[in-house]
Amino acid sequence: MPTVELVDRERALEVDEGETVLDALLDNGIDWMHACGGFCNCTTCAVEVEDGWDNLSDMEDSERNTLKRFQGDEALDGSFRLSCQAVVQGDIQISEPGWY
Repeated sequence: MPTVELVDRERALEVDEGETVLDALLDNGIDWMHACGGFCNCTTCAVEVEDGWDNLSDMEDSERNTLKRFQGDEALDGSFRLSCQAVVQGDIQISEPGWY
């Protein structure tokens, strides 16, 4: 089972491969904002990927466009993902983005 480590909360979770980061967090009792309900319409569920970028699914255009629309080009620097869209495929380390 992959591990999702929440660096800023000093917590690690064993999660099922193939679920979104958001589902993994919520299934483990982690309170994580997700205003649009996980439909890629906002950026409230965003995570900063500290390590393990390659252990997440590829970013689709809809996710890229949403990040850019709400947070600008700096959100596309290779550090941020929407947790409702990023599918866990291996161990990752994440934290909350600094824009909140």
